[in-house]
Amino acid sequence: MTRIFALLAALFWAGLATAQTYPTRTDPGVNDFANIIDSITEERIVDKLAAIKADHDTEVVIVTLSSLQFYAQDSTIEAYGEGLFNAWAIGDAEANKGILLIVFRDDRKLRIQVGAGYDAGEQDRIDAVLQSDLLPFFRDDNFAAGLEAGVDGLLARVIDAPATNTAAPTPTTGDTEGSGNTLYYIIGGVVAAIAGLVGLNRRNAAKFAAQPCSACGKTGLQKSREVLRKATLDMEGAGETRITCPSCGHVDATPYTISKLKPEEPKGGVKTDGGGATGKF
Repeated sequence: MTRIFALLAALFWAGLATAQTYPTRTDPGVNDFANIIDSITEERIVDKLAAIKADHDTEVVIVTLSSLQFYAQDSTIEAYGEGLFNAWAIGDAEANKGILLIVFRDDRKLRIQVGAGYDAGEQDRIDAVLQSDLLPFFRDDNFAAGLEAGVDGLLARVIDAPATNTAAPTPTTGDTEGSGNTLYYIIGGVVAAIAGLVGLNRRNAAKFAAQPCSACGKTGLQKSREVLRKATLDMEGAGETRITCPSCGHVDATPYTISKLKPEEPKGGVKTDGGGATGKF
């Protein structure tokens, strides 16, 4: 009998060790639980995600957490990302084109988790967003700028990427110099736009870091988000973005609205087949 109880206890604690805890979603687009995004950048990202949803019918969600160990012992970021994606039912159930960008601050890991609607041919584009748009900023601890660049990269490289032309090539007529020059102009324009965007992101991040307190004039402000009323299926929730001065304790609060909860999908919700990309910074 003692051995039976010991076995049951071992199975119970093993179950606890492998259980995964998913946070409650507080915002349709940005859930900054690790507090790594300044309020100015966060507002821009929220607007961009809303525009992507409206213009491309694609739901992109950002979540930042402290440590994987805290939310899921003995798990991987890939397994947790897949579980959270399905638990939050990200994206449309029919198209399965949702995207989850998840960051574990203390583990210095991040992942782009995509819905089952993305095929293997799009994996290179997803990898490019991770390697070229996200990780360079994250390795400099410029998390807010990295996330904004990641959203821009997802839109340009994955969501609104030009369709691949699989038709037979059209024979050339000898006027290749003009088309080559046009290509150079296009590439130059893209490079200039990316450079401008990177510079803007860095300037905005530095601007917030140097922003003085409205009460005492000192810098080093800290941002936090507080949920004042949780959203339900019938009612929007409410919260505040608070900018606190650690020197004098002054707080500037900006209210925000939390969208109503979504009803469960009748077809069983969206799913991911584990596709995506993982990086360490």
